[in-house]
Amino acid sequence: MSANAGYISPNMTLAQNTYTAGLLANLRFAVFTAGVDIAASFRRTGLGTLWASLGLALATAAMGTLFGTVLRQLLPDYDQYVPYLVAGMIPWALLAGMLHQAAGQTWQYMAQLRHAALPLPAIMLRMLLRHMLIMAQNIALAVLAQIFLLETVSLAPLPLLLGSLLLIANTAWISLLLGMLCARFRDMPQLVAWTVHLAFFLTPVLWPAYFLSRFVWLAEINPLFQFVELVRRPLLGQEVAPLTWLCCALLLVLGGSVTTLLYHRLRWRLPYWT
Repeated sequence: MSANAGYISPNMTLAQNTYTAGLLANLRFAVFTAGVDIAASFRRTGLGTLWASLGLALATAAMGTLFGTVLRQLLPDYDQYVPYLVAGMIPWALLAGMLHQAAGQTWQYMAQLRHAALPLPAIMLRMLLRHMLIMAQNIALAVLAQIFLLETVSLAPLPLLLGSLLLIANTAWISLLLGMLCARFRDMPQLVAWTVHLAFFLTPVLWPAYFLSRFVWLAEINPLFQFVELVRRPLLGQEVAPLTWLCCALLLVLGGSVTTLLYHRLRWRLPYWT
């Protein structure tokens, strides 16, 4: 056996320690700046991120009244429509909010990426942490509404936690990919905004998937629908379909791998695209 077998050079150890220290520093930066953003949002009115939750509540109430009235004849149980809508709007708010921000605001951080040598994933994590807090607030408010209005809680805690983590992980790689694309093509944020708005009406968020009848497979092949189902079904106390777990896990592995490869290939050119 060679005398060098199992030998780890000091340069390799130093590189590993430097890489680990860099990851920790970027994580601390993301957490600190996200905390600063959240704290700054509470100035003046003191409501801060609660404004987002209040806005979602008002939008859900308005859409629930309008679409519930329009669709009343097609719904087997109208009383179940509003909880269905609320449970779907919560994950959609995270998805749509993060995609809008990743596409429209990435270029604003290009100076920091260029001069402070910050990686783009740290910027995305900064954005994502704020949206995670808002989603947690929305879930808490939905549970409180169930307690006070329905005097019952239909919640599956463990599937909700796992589904939320899987949703957040998929949102992270999609946001990073969009951030890179929109940094390269400055007119893409407008396309992303219109696409997200269109997807909202084409995805079963306002309406149940069974409205498609024999074409329900069109909803099942929609990845956004599967992302929403990860959180909506546990919030309603329902079991998440195995197909949903499988689709979202595959999307995370495949999409995350491709995005990681692209980022490592383009990260040195990224700050100089704008």
